[in-house]
Amino acid sequence: MKTIAVIASCDTKYKEVAYIRECLARADVKPLVIDMAIGRGTSYGADISREEVVLNIGLCWEDIKDRTKGELIQVMMEAVKATVIKTYRKGEIDGVLSVGGVQNTTVATTAMQALPIGFPKVMATTIASGKKPFDQVIGDKDIVVIPSISDFTGINSITGRIIENACACASGLVKYAGRPLQKDDSRIIIGITLMGVTNDGAYAAVSELERMGIETIGFHSTGVGGRIMEQLAEDGILDGILDLTTHEITSEYFGGGFSYGAVGRLIKPAKLGIPMVVSTGGLDFVDFAKTEFPPRMDERVYNMHNATLAHIKILPDEAEEVGKIFAQRLNLARHGVKLIIPTEGMRKDTRKGQSLYMKETDDVLIKTILDNINENVRFEFIEGNLDDKEWGIRAAHHMIDELKLRGRIDKESCIY
Repeated sequence: MKTIAVIASCDTKYKEVAYIRECLARADVKPLVIDMAIGRGTSYGADISREEVVLNIGLCWEDIKDRTKGELIQVMMEAVKATVIKTYRKGEIDGVLSVGGVQNTTVATTAMQALPIGFPKVMATTIASGKKPFDQVIGDKDIVVIPSISDFTGINSITGRIIENACACASGLVKYAGRPLQKDDSRIIIGITLMGVTNDGAYAAVSELERMGIETIGFHSTGVGGRIMEQLAEDGILDGILDLTTHEITSEYFGGGFSYGAVGRLIKPAKLGIPMVVSTGGLDFVDFAKTEFPPRMDERVYNMHNATLAHIKILPDEAEEVGKIFAQRLNLARHGVKLIIPTEGMRKDTRKGQSLYMKETDDVLIKTILDNINENVRFEFIEGNLDDKEWGIRAAHHMIDELKLRGRIDKESCIY
C-alpha cells in the first residue's frame, strides 16, 4: 500500500486531518500524519508527534514551546523539512499532502521544496489567490497547488470537496505516477533557455541537438526557468547548458519586472564547471506592466507584448551596467565558457526598422562584455539574429563542440 505524508497542525486542524484520513483510506492509501502544531493546546491524530518532529533537529518541545509564534514557525519549517526528508530517504512515504492557510502552507511547502522533481507533492491552500507571488508556494519544484476557495474552519460543503479533490490528486499521483527525477546516464541531457522572443532560434537548436541524439530540456527565462536549470545542473541531471536567453540578468539589474526572480544567474553553473555555451538573448530589454513602467520612458522604445505587458529596450548606460554584470559572472567559469554573440539583434523585433531596434544599446552592451571578460571566456560572433532558425542551428553545433572539448561525447562524431 502506498503511503502519503500528511503535514498538518493537529491542534487547530484535527477535523480536517480526520477527514483526510477517511478520504485516503477510501483510495486505499495509507496516511502518515506529521504534526506541525505550535499552539499550547492538545494535538490529535498524529502519527509523528510535534515532539518527535522537533527532535529531528535536536530540540525538545518542552524547552521551546514558550517561544514566540514567529520563532516556532521557523523551527517547524526546519523540523518538518528534516522529518519529511528522513521519511523519504528511508522509503517510508510515496508522496506529500497538506491543506491549510499561510502557516501550514509555509511550513509544508518548505518541506516539499526539499524533495526531488517527480515525487508527488500536493498543497491545498488559502493563499493561492489574489496577487500573491506563486514563487512563495512552489519555489523551483513541481508542487500541485489547489486553491482552497474558503478558509479551513472544519468540514463544510466547500472544504469537504477541496479536501476530497486534494486527496484524490495525491492518491492518483502516488498510485499511477510518482517517479522522482533521476539522471539517465545512458543519455546526454542539455538544458536550454528560451522565451517567446527567442523561441524560433532556441527551438531550432533543440531540434538540431535532438537530431544528433541529445536530449534537450527547455527552460522559460522569465523569473524562475534559468534558476531551475542551474539547480538541475548542480543536481547532476544536466550534462551541459546552452544558455541562449540570459534575459533574467537584466530583470535582476532593474530589481523587478515580469521576469524578475532568478537572482544570481550564471554564477552557479560557472562555479560548477559544467560545459556551457552562453549568449545574450534578451539582455537588451526589460519587461514591465504598463502600470509599472520604469523611469525615463520618454527616452525609451518599447512594444506591447500583450494587453498589459510591455517589452522595453534598455538604454545605453543601463546596457553598460548589465554588460559588466554578465561579464563578471562568465569570468567565474572554472573550466572556461563559450560565448556566442549575434550580429543582428538579441531577440525578435530588434533588426533595423523594427520596434526594438536601438543600435547604440546593442553596441554598448557587446563592447562592455568584450572589454570585461577574461581568458576563461572564448567568444565568437554568429551572423544573424538570435531568433533566426539558422542561428539556433549553429548555436547547437557550438554546444556539440563544447561537449567534445570536455570529453562528454566522442570527438570523431556528432552522434554519440
